[in-house]
Amino acid sequence: MRQTAFERITLDCLSLDGVTGLVSDRCARPTAPPPADYCLTVTGGNPLLLRALLEEHSEADAPSAPRPAEPSALHSPPQAAPPRPVVGGRFYQSVLACLSRTETAIRQTAGALAVLGGAARADLLPQLLGASPASVTRGLRALEATGLTTSGRFRHPVAEAAALDALDPSRRAHLHRRAAALQHHDGAAPRDVARHLLAARHAAGPWAVSVLRDAAEQSLAQDDVASAVSCLELAYGACVRERERPEIRIRLAAAFGRTNIAVAEEHLADLVATLREGELTGHQTALLVPLLVNHGRLGEAREAMDRLNAADDARGLCADGGFPMAAPWPSTAHLAARRDPAARRDPGTRRDPADKPFLPRQSGAPQPRPEDGRGQQPTAALWALPGNGTSEAAAHAAEQVLRSSPLTDSTLVLLVNAVRILARTGRYDTADIWCHRLLGEATRRRCPGWQAHLLAVRAELSLCRGLLADAKECAQRALTHVPGHSRSVFAGGPLACQVLACTAMGRYDEATQLLSHPVPEALFHSVYGLGYLRARGHFHLAMNRLPAAVRDFLTAGRVAREWGLDHPVLLPWRTDAAEAFLRLGETKRADQLLTEQLVSPHSGNPYVRGTALRLRAQTAAPAERLRLLSEAVSDLQSSGDRLALARALADLGAAYHSRNEPVRASATVRRAWQLAKECGAQALCDSILPSRGTKDRGPDGRAAATEALLSESEMRVATLAAGGNTNREIAGRLCVTVSTVEQHLTRVYRKLNITRRRELPTRLRHLADQAN
Repeated sequence: MRQTAFERITLDCLSLDGVTGLVSDRCARPTAPPPADYCLTVTGGNPLLLRALLEEHSEADAPSAPRPAEPSALHSPPQAAPPRPVVGGRFYQSVLACLSRTETAIRQTAGALAVLGGAARADLLPQLLGASPASVTRGLRALEATGLTTSGRFRHPVAEAAALDALDPSRRAHLHRRAAALQHHDGAAPRDVARHLLAARHAAGPWAVSVLRDAAEQSLAQDDVASAVSCLELAYGACVRERERPEIRIRLAAAFGRTNIAVAEEHLADLVATLREGELTGHQTALLVPLLVNHGRLGEAREAMDRLNAADDARGLCADGGFPMAAPWPSTAHLAARRDPAARRDPGTRRDPADKPFLPRQSGAPQPRPEDGRGQQPTAALWALPGNGTSEAAAHAAEQVLRSSPLTDSTLVLLVNAVRILARTGRYDTADIWCHRLLGEATRRRCPGWQAHLLAVRAELSLCRGLLADAKECAQRALTHVPGHSRSVFAGGPLACQVLACTAMGRYDEATQLLSHPVPEALFHSVYGLGYLRARGHFHLAMNRLPAAVRDFLTAGRVAREWGLDHPVLLPWRTDAAEAFLRLGETKRADQLLTEQLVSPHSGNPYVRGTALRLRAQTAAPAERLRLLSEAVSDLQSSGDRLALARALADLGAAYHSRNEPVRASATVRRAWQLAKECGAQALCDSILPSRGTKDRGPDGRAAATEALLSESEMRVATLAAGGNTNREIAGRLCVTVSTVEQHLTRVYRKLNITRRRELPTRLRHLADQAN
């Protein structure tokens, strides 16, 4: 090539016939040749590119072992899928080689064309390159002659990627910055401009930040959350206007709510800190409030609302003195108004001594203000029971919302709570249909954060129906959609559901392990903290830690009242606490709570009424007890909660025993045990029929070691005592005297080598594990 007689001859690219011949020659069996017309489209007939494409196809399609030919293959040429070149493959390397042999101006033209991509226009290329139109035209013709481009576009994305990679990184970033400015000036769509800003990792100037924010909104509208997050993160880092940065972070938190709830909560925590430092404007605070409400952080939302009402620039941001998102339910528009000061609890009202502060207070946060139920915090309306307080009105409002609201960032929690209300009011089938529908949409739209919310409410739905294993599984699946859930406030909801399920299933070690996981302090200032406190209280109840159970139940009730969320349909803390008080022997306090529950506006709910009647029956006279339990069974049967029904049936069976009606007692107890068994509530099974529950755990009497140690009657007494029942309760359930129970327990303590009642659960589980 260096000889003086050397002369360069330019050859045209291969025609379709030439490509067909080369494909046939180079692709022998067993590798089927790819379609020649496709190869011509990708390579433009360039022999160098064509050979590389065929080699890459042969390597990808080569069989690992000889395969017998099918009968049809003996009579017709085999068909092969079009080759799919990849970045870094032989075709990609050949494009790089082809570009390296061209002039610098042609390479630069190829790079600029790749930077502009599908938006390339003849008038933009000269401006981007800073070259004359004639020079750019020559470069485009040269690229087309090599077969890399056609009509001003690269023939294949891999060729475009190679042209980009052929550029020096600093040159590539420079071209992207210029392309962004040119396209923005030209009125291109924000997403097209943002693509260049992201590629350059540079966004200088307010216009760039504005473009990135607009592009993020467009990406979210198209469910491209990753692009939206990238745009917002770049905008946040590039923004020099301190007053604008919190708004960008609010949008970041909302975007992460779709994909990573824990990260969204980290942004919210920082924003609340900024709020307390007085760095948020009224407008920014107005944007923050609904986000805090959606994440269930009602304590912080109320604090933000107070600051918003006091802000100088808050006028016009709040309609009627409340927050625009405060009343999402169709029938609760009146709740958006400011609370009437007269609705607060009278300062002279005596507090229950046990109703003492327990939640850790956040530094800088105002102390909660008590509510008496007549007023409701505007920020809590989203989590409240809609309608006039009846289950029918609440269910109607929930269905109305589900039928009329699309699934979006701002309606997610509204829809989830609508499903929750359908479940808590006994509309299980309807709730399941809507939950399945919404979960399918969240899955299709690739929003794991949304999936976590919907799986969590499905777990609650299963728990309400007494499907303990399903509830535990759904709660665990919800947590798998929350990376880093150990630091997440939201995770307290599914975690509470797991604890309740494990406790009811008698898996106390597993429940202990779940409760040993550290949780963020902010959990106890959110609605998820209410459920967590209740679940922990029930675990304490099962472990016979009655004062701790009372403390958790009363704390949950106090916070619910302060937030205006004192609805037994959503949080039956009164019956929870009453059960603990009954086991402590404090019947007067238990009766007071049960009376409050039964005279409340929500007492018409079958679950609420049935549970309260079952507990009230424990202190009633024998005849009255039978009537109350019969009504409780009727109510709980219509509620659909099979686990609660099993508990009521067990108590009814014991009542029949005490009235010397063995036939009815036996049938009722068997029904209760079967229901508990179907629910997977082993702890309740053991409580109802201790010997039968133990034997049923495995075939061939695998509990023989325990039974050999304890007699059947001793085993029954020990199991009931381990479940937290008092000696009097055990005597009533087994139809024996209290003295007999005491004698049995004395022998049990001696045989198990224990001295305290609280050692019974651990010792019995240890023996059962040895037997199994």
